[in-house]
Amino acid sequence: MKAAILGTENSHAFAFAKYIKEDPVFSDIELIGVYGYDDMANGRLLKAGLAPYAAKSPDEFLGKADAVLVTARHGEHHYEYALPYIKQGCAAFIDKPFTVELAHAQEMIDCAQQSGALLCGGSSLKFLSGLQPLREFAESNKLLGGYAGAPIDMVNPYAGFFFYSQHLVEMMFTVFGSGVKAVTAYCPDDTKKRVSVIFDYGEFDVMGQYTSSHAYTVSVYAEKETRSIYTHDLGDCFRQELLEFRQMVLSGKPPHEYEELIKPVKVLNAIHKSYTDGVKIAVQND
Repeated sequence: MKAAILGTENSHAFAFAKYIKEDPVFSDIELIGVYGYDDMANGRLLKAGLAPYAAKSPDEFLGKADAVLVTARHGEHHYEYALPYIKQGCAAFIDKPFTVELAHAQEMIDCAQQSGALLCGGSSLKFLSGLQPLREFAESNKLLGGYAGAPIDMVNPYAGFFFYSQHLVEMMFTVFGSGVKAVTAYCPDDTKKRVSVIFDYGEFDVMGQYTSSHAYTVSVYAEKETRSIYTHDLGDCFRQELLEFRQMVLSGKPPHEYEELIKPVKVLNAIHKSYTDGVKIAVQND
């Protein structure tokens, strides 16, 4: 498989290139080059011997790559970089946020379904090792509620709130499912690292809290017991993402229904609208 990385300013780019170069599990992936607007980031990859070539434009690998890993920091670039490859039927990993605008996410999915392109991606935090036992606990008990906490960076050139916020949402989805019916969000000052959200699941609520703490927390409240994880350690989340991508390409099957890639975008846009307008926002789950 010939692959290219699009967006080198993200830590994902270096991690993925290093795995492809050094981990024998990924020996069937050939990294043919990278593209990034950050010349210093490109240079680090080339100097480390992790990439053979830095392109001048993101579409330079069209017709040459079988697949692309889109790891740009700004979600708008994900749409811009990935769409031409999706239209050609190339497999694509697309980092968080999948997109900023919901219409862009839908267009990429529609194009993938037309061309047969395989898609995966989103937040690496769905692979946190402690989440699966919590999911199993949640599925086997009557839930009273829950909590999810994760870092936020509101002041940045990468679409503000959207840059880092998908991590919390996908952690929550992994444990409680993606069936959020509505959100009520509060942000007293969008120049500070502080957003609180009530995720309405219908029968129970999950409280989401974005703060400056670089820790990841999920708690499940059942009738007779509460279970939680709290960690600063991301473990091998990046490697798990690359494994999922590789398996998708080799098997010819996406790991999830494409609607699951759109759902975080729907929820993030609902959160943003809720705290901006000061109202509860319904989340469409059709």
